[in-house]
Amino acid sequence: MSGSRPSRSAIRRDLLLIAAGSAVLFLVSLGSRDLWQPNEPTYGQAVAEMDRRGAWLVPTVNGATFAEKPPLYFWAALAASRLLGGVDETALRLPVALVGVGGVLLLYLLVLPYAGRGRARIAAALLATTEAWWWNSRAVQMDLLVAVSTLAALLAVLRAVDGGRPAWRGWALGGLAAGLGFLAKGPVAWACPALVLAAYLAATRRLRAALGPATIAGAAIAVAVPLPWAAALLADGRTDFLREAVLRQSATRYVQGFDHPGPWWYYLYYYWIDFAPWSWFAPLAARLRGRDEGERRLDLLAWLWLACVLVFFSLSASKRSAYMLPAAPAVAILVSKLADRLLAGRLDRKEALPAMAVHGLAAALAIGAAALLLLRAIPEYPDLLAPGATLVSVLLAGGVALAAAIASRARARAAPAALFALVVAVYLAAAVAVLPSVDRLKSARPFCERVREIVPAEAELVSYRFWSWRASYSFYLGRTIRNLGSREELALRAAAPGRVFVLVEDEHVGEARDALGGREPLARAPVGGTTAWLFSSR
Repeated sequence: MSGSRPSRSAIRRDLLLIAAGSAVLFLVSLGSRDLWQPNEPTYGQAVAEMDRRGAWLVPTVNGATFAEKPPLYFWAALAASRLLGGVDETALRLPVALVGVGGVLLLYLLVLPYAGRGRARIAAALLATTEAWWWNSRAVQMDLLVAVSTLAALLAVLRAVDGGRPAWRGWALGGLAAGLGFLAKGPVAWACPALVLAAYLAATRRLRAALGPATIAGAAIAVAVPLPWAAALLADGRTDFLREAVLRQSATRYVQGFDHPGPWWYYLYYYWIDFAPWSWFAPLAARLRGRDEGERRLDLLAWLWLACVLVFFSLSASKRSAYMLPAAPAVAILVSKLADRLLAGRLDRKEALPAMAVHGLAAALAIGAAALLLLRAIPEYPDLLAPGATLVSVLLAGGVALAAAIASRARARAAPAALFALVVAVYLAAAVAVLPSVDRLKSARPFCERVREIVPAEAELVSYRFWSWRASYSFYLGRTIRNLGSREELALRAAAPGRVFVLVEDEHVGEARDALGGREPLARAPVGGTTAWLFSSR
């Protein structure tokens, strides 16, 4: 480990400042944006139906069993909803946002004994401002829970194997973290920390020594944590739920890729986007050697961490960019070494020039994005003028300030500070002004408000050939919507006595109109990349 350990009061101050800064990034205007298709409304509707039914064991969406995910997120969101007085955007996002803050604090604690307070603070700041970490901390989803459970498991075990803490305690806490991760998203929460730990212990020639009773106890705890949930499902006769949530949605999806298939190089592309802007600097850290044994071990861990997660998910047939989130702390660790030395003036000219070039690229991208918004996006969407102008101002001012910092004599400190300030300003402008204004294109709420004006509360409302878990309309209408799966079924219902109202999206609007006798729509609006239509049989 690196150097003398700082005082507890200094660590507490750091943790408070990191928590406060992360909370600003993740919690400000948390509920100001609506739930966006496809997944946010689905998970939100599952929580809303749990709340209405008073049932915590099996989630449902539109009355049908929703077995794609284990229950931890739904339980946390339901608890937040009860605490805040209702199921809404803030309550649904709050558990994930708090987990995001917790992950930033855990990274500080992981880096601290290896590389000291300075680098630990930098790593935490970089993680909080990584694009995918920021975005997913403000969204309704489960991938961040897996990322933080992986980080927590690694921290606990590493404190034992590298920090001299009792092995039983370290492996037990690691098993607890992995077990909670399993309850969030299944076996992948075991695989990620296990792969990283195995690679790190093998690389440091301690793999056999680590395979003792404490390790077995930790694995047993990881299995034991989700057992009460599984036992409750078995007692209720819901083996189908277990098969779907644990086997099909994890192992089968990994091998067969029946959902979100992608090429093997998928993450080699999204790495640069999702972990921006700090992913752009990570290759430069490969040239820097650790100052002492603690820092060298930390850097080895980070490279193995990134490689293991990247290879594991690249081998999966099913791919989504959020799956790579468990690697985000590794990128922050790697770049923190470069940033720490740049700020301290300990990079030679050959090392500093590439870093300044990447800062220059960031400045050019910011100014270019401002120009693109001003000349293309705002004229195309004139009603987004005010929030668009806010973002243009932030990007332009930040890009110019960053360019000036690069040109100054104090560039080693000024350029990283200017880039960090630019990133934070963009995130806050997006959270407060830009993202809520995009609801008119991404959210079903405006369309649902129009539907509510047209469709009487007692009238029958159905959907036609929706995706099985399409729930944005159900969530914002506050009612269950039965989905008709074929043209014949719709034609029969339209011909039956009584008036029926039908929701349909772009892909099937032609056949729905034909089945309804060529009727004109009563309403339509853009919703998340498609257009929603409302028809009536009479």
